[in-house]
This record gives sequence, structure tokens and C-alpha cells, in this order.
Amino acid sequence: MTELGIVDIREIIRNIASKYDYDFSKFALTSFKHRLEKIMMKNNLSSVSGFIKKLKTNKEFFDIFLHEISVPSTEMFRDPSLWRWLRDELFAKINDKNLNRFKIWFPNSVSGGELYSLSILLKEMNILDKVQIISSSLSNKSIEYIKEGRCELRKIEVSAENYIRFQGNSNFSNYYRLDRYYAYRDTSLIKNVEFRKQNINFDNSPMNIKLVLFRNSLIYLNPSMQEKILQVMHSNLSATGHLILGIKERIKDMDTAKEFDPVNELEGVYKKHILVK
Repeated sequence: MTELGIVDIREIIRNIASKYDYDFSKFALTSFKHRLEKIMMKNNLSSVSGFIKKLKTNKEFFDIFLHEISVPSTEMFRDPSLWRWLRDELFAKINDKNLNRFKIWFPNSVSGGELYSLSILLKEMNILDKVQIISSSLSNKSIEYIKEGRCELRKIEVSAENYIRFQGNSNFSNYYRLDRYYAYRDTSLIKNVEFRKQNINFDNSPMNIKLVLFRNSLIYLNPSMQEKILQVMHSNLSATGHLILGIKERIKDMDTAKEFDPVNELEGVYKKHILVK
């Protein structure tokens, strides 16, 4: 594997920014370096100059790069107690007549694990067709991957265990089929999802969102980018909207913390803060 230095990484970032206007300088360096090295090894690229040339001259490869530089969700129903909270505390208390205005946004979908998890939860509550779900991704490759529904067998095994702990009311095997080396999730679950390609600054992102799931993504950004993205989330949320982060992503010491009220900090749940005049 090619070992990248700071100068190499800065040169890669500079060339991407100049060619595509995608600025990766605000990503956490250690994780970004590791993912760059994996992409180079996977694509048999041993030199930084060759990597940069391929990025700049091959738009299809750049889209693949955007998919692979993003961090996928590990498995479905990760942290089962959060999904129970969503079902028993949030969705169970929503007035049925308001569901058609309930917009849910996944700002950074890579592999679709959480999108499928939420879709199963909503299907089991008989409200999947009543809400609006928007899934944004950096690359077309990510969108294609999610729509295909393919998943590694080991992730399906862990997901099945999570589903049992979530206490779903069906059999998890109803939501996928096996085909030799992979499992394929039931894509009918996401038939009404609106998929969007976005840039890394979340420009032109959807507004008036009731629920944003942005779990385990802040940790891959530096502090200034974390603050910026949280401001975007705050602006996009409706007056009663909720933001869900990863359980290890704490915002209480951030400047943006005053923009959110903790609802269930153990599960990473926050609500948009409303100033009372």
C-alpha cells in the first residue's frame, strides 16, 4: 500500500478542488488519509501523480472516488435502542393527519443501511407510504448501490441480531434474499424514496425537515466543518424537527450546541431550539 504524506494529501485535495470545486480540506486528516490509501490500492494506483491524473481526466472514476471516500454505515439497526426510541417515542406520537407533511432526510447515504432500517420500521408501523423520505449522496455510484440493495453476508448476520434486539414485529429474513455471496435487501422498501446527488457543503439541501439522521458522520470532519454542517442541519429543520447524531458524537461543547435542545443524549437525539420572544 502506498504511504501518503501530508504534502501528497494536500496536493490531492488541491487538484480535486481546482477541477471539481469539492473541498476535502475540512475532513479529518487521519481517516481521509486512510481512505485515500485504500482507494489507491483497490484501483492499483501506486503513484500520487497517477492517482491525480485519473481523478482529473476520468469523471466516472471521480464518481467512484466520491463513493469510496465516503464512510458507509456498518450494519442495519445499529444501536437498537435508538430505533426503539424512534418507533415508540417519536413516530408513535405523531398525529396521523400530519404524516403527509413529515419529511425525513438522510444527508449522507453511502450504503443505505440506515435508510433500509428506517423503511422497515415505518413499514411495520404501516406508515411507510405516508411520509416523505429524501436520501442524499455525494455520488451517483452510492445511489446506484443503495437502489441495488446488495449487502455483504456478514453485515446481514449482524443486522439480524440487531433487529431482534430492536424487537421488530416480523422476521428479518422477510426483508432480504440470499444469492451466493451476497444478500439483496427488499428494494420495494425504498420505492418512494427521493434520491438526490449533493456536494460536500450540502448546498440546495431540502428544507422544512422533521427528522434528520446524520449518524456517525461528524467524526470524519474537522471542528470548523462540523460547526458549518450543524448550522445547515439547523436551518433545514422545521420548528419541531429532530436531529439524530451518532451516540458518541457530542455537541455540548460546540458553538452550535445552543441551536439544539437535547432530547435523549444517550441516543444522540436533539431538537431544534426555538427562541421564545
